[in-house]
Amino acid sequence: MNITLDLRPALGEQSINKLKDTIARLGPNDGLTLVLDAADAHEADRLTAELRMHGFDYYAKGAAGKTYSIIAERQLLQ
Repeated sequence: MNITLDLRPALGEQSINKLKDTIARLGPNDGLTLVLDAADAHEADRLTAELRMHGFDYYAKGAAGKTYSIIAERQLLQ
């Protein structure tokens, strides 16, 4: 299952806490899509650091200069 977490209109401490709470509820095979305003893309470092800390790989995708999405999946253990 993929969960979409809309963090608009602005990033802040509440967004980080919302991400942490969501990660805690995800199953091992669940994916996560974070949606931000494109203007906040430069502030995504704290979000991606949190994802890495919890074993996620991710990539970013912009949409016509309006939104910025981070698509994340757990890394597979080898």
